[in-house]
Amino acid sequence: MSMVAYKAPYLLQIMMDDEPLNPRTDYDNFGHMICWHSRYNLGDQHNFEDTNDFLRELVSNSFSADIVIDYVKSGKLEGIKLEYDPSESSWDISTYDSRSNKWCLEISFFGSLEEHKQEVFEGLLDEFVVSELYMLAAEKNIILPLNLYDHSMLSMSVSSFLGRAQHAQWDSGQVGWIYATAEDIEKEYGNLTPESYDKAKALLKSEVECYDYYLSGQCYGFRLYENGEETDSCWGFLGSFSDMAKEIASQSLPETHQDMVDDLQEVSDTVTRYKGYEDLMEDLEEMEV
Repeated sequence: MSMVAYKAPYLLQIMMDDEPLNPRTDYDNFGHMICWHSRYNLGDQHNFEDTNDFLRELVSNSFSADIVIDYVKSGKLEGIKLEYDPSESSWDISTYDSRSNKWCLEISFFGSLEEHKQEVFEGLLDEFVVSELYMLAAEKNIILPLNLYDHSMLSMSVSSFLGRAQHAQWDSGQVGWIYATAEDIEKEYGNLTPESYDKAKALLKSEVECYDYYLSGQCYGFRLYENGEETDSCWGFLGSFSDMAKEIASQSLPETHQDMVDDLQEVSDTVTRYKGYEDLMEDLEEMEV
């Protein structure tokens, strides 16, 4: 696609950027984008096998062994318990089997809890299900789901595509997470307050929106001619076409000519990166006939 408008002495050409920078590899980002997909290389590089592996490490990095142990001992998790068995002088980790309605012993640590603190900590994390890991990790970190829509184009959102995109029930689903740790938030905003968490959440959403523009091909560049000579050009604009056209106009045109974007017309040849001033003027003249 190439859109052209003329208002003497300027000719403005806005076109698709077919070699855009990847926001996740070429930009500085606040959040960490973790994705898994069998066909596409999405998000940031990572070594997590799956969501459980990711959340387990996030919890491990966010909480001390004492906090997690006390959390389980308090009974806040319905499916896991840590109890002392005086008859065996052991600390036992058990999980609840809903099918048999019984508690099942998973592992025992013989001796004092202090002696086996790290082992107990790791053993508990091994037994947490994804929902329990998420609940605990989200107490300190901001974690948002990443949903991908794959239907003649790619689109990504922190919200589900169900009910707002065609065939989303078959062509969309969660592919990962974007998150920011408490340390990230404190480094960015200087403190950890409800306001800083809200700002961090909004920033994560804006990064996903930017990546969505990249994935969906909403990437643009422009050339500006004055009196037939190319005077300015730039690439790497990500966003909706109407917003990017206005941004380009505000940056490159005098105020008297910024309304040119209201008269942009698509030229007949969609491969126009190498067309010159005379070719573009000829296209405009032909469309006026």
